[in-house]
Amino acid sequence: MEKGYFETNFMVKQQIGKRLRDLRHRKGLTQKALAKMTEVDYSYIGKIERGEQFPSLKVLVKFAECLSLPIDRFFMDEATFRLVSLIPPDIRAATQRERLWDLLKLLERVPEEDIPLLTEIIRVLKKHGEMRNIEKEELPLVAESSAGYKKIKKKG
Repeated sequence: MEKGYFETNFMVKQQIGKRLRDLRHRKGLTQKALAKMTEVDYSYIGKIERGEQFPSLKVLVKFAECLSLPIDRFFMDEATFRLVSLIPPDIRAATQRERLWDLLKLLERVPEEDIPLLTEIIRVLKKHGEMRNIEKEELPLVAESSAGYKKIKKKG
């Protein structure tokens, strides 16, 4: 039982460290830059990334805030993390919705080579939705002059 705990502990440290390194690289940050932003010593960040040190919850929150990510990104299993990483940044916030999490769980079972096709299908659906929104907008029935019309006074 003890051995399982230590193995799990080691694996979690490794996962958090690997994830931190990956996320930091994606943001184009060095360890020193991240350290300065989070007020954490850069050597501590190195130990975390190598899986030698568990970060405190307070430090993980700082990293998440600095990297503009929810803290759960450090704890996702590898398949879910890869899928979340494929989501364009402008719609990542939408993944907080329950239906999208259900979709991500389904996508975990999709073969890697099918992901580009599914990504393209989602882009087409997004464009289709944008076109529907344009059709719903009220369009003017007649062209309007930017100069406007002069009011004619009636005599009488």
